[in-house]
Amino acid sequence: MSKVDTVFGPIPGPLIQEWGSPAVFVKAGADTYNPETGVITPSETRFDVKIVICELDIEEQGGLYQKDDVKILINPGQIGGSYITASDYFEVPTAGQTQVMKVIDPKTYRGEDPVFFVVTARPQ
Repeated sequence: MSKVDTVFGPIPGPLIQEWGSPAVFVKAGADTYNPETGVITPSETRFDVKIVICELDIEEQGGLYQKDDVKILINPGQIGGSYITASDYFEVPTAGQTQVMKVIDPKTYRGEDPVFFVVTARPQ
């Protein structure tokens, strides 16, 4: 563990917990196929989390995203240390309904022991 991890590693988690909004993170798992019925059953793991949603500056990402895309900050401790992939999504309560936000581009900058994720997500 580097000095950066020791000094700054504990900071994002408590900040996101205090200032974040409630949401559900849905981690996609391996689907199962029942050969007798021909039905494919998706496997998902759901986590109640707190996230910080930020406006995404399209220029910041090289212009590859849509104007409604957002940036989501989340610490990995809330999702059991899992890595976020493009198969995952967030369910965010908004104005009496639930807004699904599909993960487009998950990023972390601390390798195998991430401090937090910066996720580009698209409202569905």
